[in-house]
Amino acid sequence: MYENYTKSDWEKLDGHDWERLLCAPENADWKKLDGHDWAALLRAQPQFAENADWTKLDGYDWAWLLKRQPQFAENADWTKLDWRDWAALLRSQPQFAEHRTKG
Repeated sequence: MYENYTKSDWEKLDGHDWERLLCAPENADWKKLDGHDWAALLRAQPQFAENADWTKLDGYDWAWLLKRQPQFAENADWTKLDWRDWAALLRSQPQFAEHRTKG
């Protein structure tokens, strides 16, 4: 199915394209995914976590991901969440309140 694509065709794909290309993960260029792409992908397909670049997620991405996949809390950079992110996250996952710092 993918043998008709050239290398240049694959290089044209951006992070959103790769997120949607789950049928061929062995060809994925994980570096092209931004934080929102990672959050969206991992919400639906958590098995790709071993490839994740957690540093690309911002506070919104972390809140959105952890609401659906709380097991990724061990990778979270809690300092990236602002008060809006915390409010959204704690409504559905109140156990994470212990990670919120005063400030």
